[in-house]
Amino acid sequence: MKPSTIYQEFEKLAESLEVKIIQEKGNFKGGYCLLEKEKVIVINKLKPLEQRIKALALAFSRLDISNIYMKPAIRDIIASEVIDL
Repeated sequence: MKPSTIYQEFEKLAESLEVKIIQEKGNFKGGYCLLEKEKVIVINKLKPLEQRIKALALAFSRLDISNIYMKPAIRDIIASEVIDL
């Protein structure tokens, strides 16, 4: 699966979980947070696409996604982030 396709799948996953993905410039890695009861994942748009995907996978690995349908390849990417922790 191409990185751009993987990123699009993460956007669909975020939408199904009602999580907002914000891309900003700066000197940070990014991650998941709650902002006034709004679920948000902030990623650094200056990073290469592969690093942004890794940040999204790490953020989703901290959420309950057990009952959400996603392509097996996306679930594997998220699971690999759990293993790396």
